[in-house]
Amino acid sequence: MKWFKIVFIGCIFVFHGRVNAQEQPSTNNATVFPDRVMLSISGNPASERAVSWRTSAGVAVSLGQIAKASEGPFFSENIATVNGTSSFWEEGDASALGHKVVFDNLSPNTTYTYRVGNGDNWSEWFQFTTSSANTEPFHFLYLGDFQNDIKQHCSRLIRQAYSHFPDAEFVLMAGDLVSRSNEDYWSEFFHAGDWIYATIPTMATPGNHEYHSENDTRVFSKHWNQIFVNPQNGPEGLENKSFYVDYQGVRFVSFDSPATGYYNDARINTEKWFHEVLANNPNKWTVVFTHYPVYSCSQGRDNEDYRKVVQPILEKYGVDLVLQGHDHTYCRGQNLENVGENCKNPPMYMVSVAGPKMYGLNVNRWSERAGSQIQLYQNISVDGNKIKVDVYTVTGELYDSFSLEKNKKGINKVIESPEISKIRELTQIPENAKDRYTEEEKSLYRERFEK
Repeated sequence: MKWFKIVFIGCIFVFHGRVNAQEQPSTNNATVFPDRVMLSISGNPASERAVSWRTSAGVAVSLGQIAKASEGPFFSENIATVNGTSSFWEEGDASALGHKVVFDNLSPNTTYTYRVGNGDNWSEWFQFTTSSANTEPFHFLYLGDFQNDIKQHCSRLIRQAYSHFPDAEFVLMAGDLVSRSNEDYWSEFFHAGDWIYATIPTMATPGNHEYHSENDTRVFSKHWNQIFVNPQNGPEGLENKSFYVDYQGVRFVSFDSPATGYYNDARINTEKWFHEVLANNPNKWTVVFTHYPVYSCSQGRDNEDYRKVVQPILEKYGVDLVLQGHDHTYCRGQNLENVGENCKNPPMYMVSVAGPKMYGLNVNRWSERAGSQIQLYQNISVDGNKIKVDVYTVTGELYDSFSLEKNKKGINKVIESPEISKIRELTQIPENAKDRYTEEEKSLYRERFEK
């Protein structure tokens, strides 16, 4: 089956005032003390967590210590020490080491405290709470692309999101975490989230910027597999990039959309795996998170070949929510006019952006709600037969809000929150994107977005 070919045009746009991470003074010198601590869900979320961190090259021992959290500092008798592993922090570069440890056989719905180190030099104590083993209400954060100017502009976004929802159970990222997988960009990424990453697990799917070109070949990030420890249940060759997690009644599926456009084997393996994971889902809800949008929101983008393959699969298995990035705008809707004949349950498609790169909206509007030139974070709550999505600007103001309510036949009803009718859409075209529109398209844009 023909899959698709992605035409990447994003490099045309320039964010005014941007300073490349490569041009800033380097702050990434590793020491004997653990830094860049990242908490991941590596398996069953009720009983397992993984942690990764970085040190200087001479620190060969990898240890994690964990105990059930107490009301005070008196838990030393209950500490368990777990051996980890180490490898180069960046593949092929011996200047720093990355470390990983897996904490398993944990109790459901229990708060633990942990630290990582080598026995002499330790991180501070962090803490996390495992999920319930049952179907219970929870909520999580969804973030679009960070990509560039992360320290300057994404720091306040992720800190605002955490301050607003400190009890979110994990953070879901829709790709393009960095503009290029090098030390300076990752330094900014970890500066922005710092200890938040060590406290709330991150589930991330790759974007096209997690790949780069070498000798006419697309090469995957040399840091990703050291930073993230995801379930190893993905298709052959895409482990740790495509995967799924069953969390309290929801199946979350990471679908590495860029890889399926770069490699023939990935295309074949992913399609088969995607069918199997969605067909054999015991949960009430299904959320797919991927980088490339099924329906584009930005002017000049329309991945028809990709959509022709992916959309029927999403519709066939009744996927409820599709969380995406890539387009540096905001939009959400079901696009019911283009639903296929064999659609079991029309998915709700969302595209969002967390970072400062901004594009203009597509004049071929399909969404119920849209936005441009705004940084956003989403809090998504799951409770029984209802998923509620609340979208906030970086200043903490509500921008969009809707619910999906599932009936006995598994069909969702979309209910838009009444307060949204009073919130003006922010849809201005960025100055640096205006040359992407003809005069006729600008007129159409004003008609569709600037009423």
